[in-house]
Amino acid sequence: MTLKTLNCEITQLPRRLETDGSADFIRKRLLQQIIYIGKDGACPVPCLTMDEGLKKALLRARLQRHIRLGFEDIRDRLSLEKKGLDDLRQKTSIDQNIRISRLLLFSNDCAPRLYRHIERLLADQSPRLLGCMVNIDAKTLGKLFAGPASEIKVILIEHKDAVVDILSALSKDLPNVQPPS
Repeated sequence: MTLKTLNCEITQLPRRLETDGSADFIRKRLLQQIIYIGKDGACPVPCLTMDEGLKKALLRARLQRHIRLGFEDIRDRLSLEKKGLDDLRQKTSIDQNIRISRLLLFSNDCAPRLYRHIERLLADQSPRLLGCMVNIDAKTLGKLFAGPASEIKVILIEHKDAVVDILSALSKDLPNVQPPS
């Protein structure tokens, strides 16, 4: 499987990861386990394990208010951002190098209809949005963010520093690959 067969091209990670030498390491981690979602399982996404590093990075992002919950709110926010970016591109006519700047994480127990919506959102927002399934159910994910009585199926990491923090946390548990020094 190549990087281009994922839900978006993982060729341009955030600039900080590209310059510190960890980008290739993170790409390998993202390709380690791929799950297919969407209509007829046509949309490949990385599947992440909720380990302590990822949990800490997510909690830090929540404390910094860099997380948005709920699919409709996420979709609306990303649509507004995309409209603004498209308007800016038209006004400046500068061909910008688009990098992953948003991270969409979702539980492993979404309904097929929600997976179709996620697939469509990933296609619409590519390449700046990277979607990953977290190998965790909505109840456990909800407990992490909103308490024991909550279920959360989809979250958006909407700040580039939080995206870098979370992707960096992924690189710490990849076997057989040496992390950058």
